[in-house]
Amino acid sequence: MSPESCPWDTFDPGTVAFCEARLCDWVVEPSNAWSSLGYVLVGVYLLFAHTLHKGDARLYAVLAGQVLTGIGSFAFHGTATFWGEVLDQVGMFMLSCMIISFVFARERKLTSGATAALYAGLTAASTGLLLLIRPIGIPLFALQLLIGLGWELRLWYKSERRSDFKYLLQGLGIFGVSLVIWVTDISGAVCDPDNHFITGHAIWHVLNALCIERLYRYYAFRLGLE
Repeated sequence: MSPESCPWDTFDPGTVAFCEARLCDWVVEPSNAWSSLGYVLVGVYLLFAHTLHKGDARLYAVLAGQVLTGIGSFAFHGTATFWGEVLDQVGMFMLSCMIISFVFARERKLTSGATAALYAGLTAASTGLLLLIRPIGIPLFALQLLIGLGWELRLWYKSERRSDFKYLLQGLGIFGVSLVIWVTDISGAVCDPDNHFITGHAIWHVLNALCIERLYRYYAFRLGLE
């Protein structure tokens, strides 16, 4: 395929680039794109487990965030377009805003309806900001994670039943490892641009799919379903 006929060149490019070199093809970052399906596979597995356990409907928010993060990530890394990036970030916002909403609801004893409204409002506002300020996606997501997970860790520190947080802490441990790998990839510290098989960012995808699985287990435990 000649450079003049690259499939996605007529679309606005994304604001973020990782180590993997982009190809002139329908899937421009093969490793980063196909590894995104790890989110979907774990989400589908949890969906079946959730249905079998007849769990709380609020857990569907975790499952939706998991699956849509995978679809959005594939769209972004497959096309390298801004609109693919938006889909990717919306899935990420669904997860970070969910963490904030759930911990706030638990602290303030909100009803399920109020929790859902808070969750939808935060996700919609975050998406609106991304459309207005295109490079804000990753910094905003990071800030939301810092708030939500920091709040959870504060509750863990104050709790007399710290074992109740075991799934959350397991997920944070995996996330810490994946974050180091993410930084080495995007910074180019550990980078082979022509490697389209296993990249650092692909490993980040797989590890974070496992992080979200631990988050699901944590919320299921909190709801008395584990």
